[in-house]
Amino acid sequence: MLKVSGIRNLPWKATAGFFFVFQSGHPWESTNYEIYRPLVGTSTSDTNRYAEPAGSRRGPNHYQLDFNYTQDVRLTDKIKAQLVANVFNVFNKQTPYNFQPSVHSSVFAQPGSYFDPRRLEIDARIRF
Repeated sequence: MLKVSGIRNLPWKATAGFFFVFQSGHPWESTNYEIYRPLVGTSTSDTNRYAEPAGSRRGPNHYQLDFNYTQDVRLTDKIKAQLVANVFNVFNKQTPYNFQPSVHSSVFAQPGSYFDPRRLEIDARIRF
């Protein structure tokens, strides 16, 4: 996993920052009760019946860039407004993970989850 972040104070009473993360794909392995048939009898549960070594498969790598911009605005001598914009997952990288491990499932090797899509969050604050 690699993480990089930075922040810059801007001359017009604002700040801009970023956060970048890169991580290798999540490891996973398939499960199959047939391999254990002599040991478990007629059980058809793939739960904890590993068909290959742990981490034999790996999902795709994921990277994400988040961006922040904060602007201060003086309203009076004692009151300031602060406007904040955050953009999460700027590149909209929706990497799959949490793959279905059971070889007997109709959705075997299909992802059950994805990283969150791009999102914009805007805040307004009053500081006094």
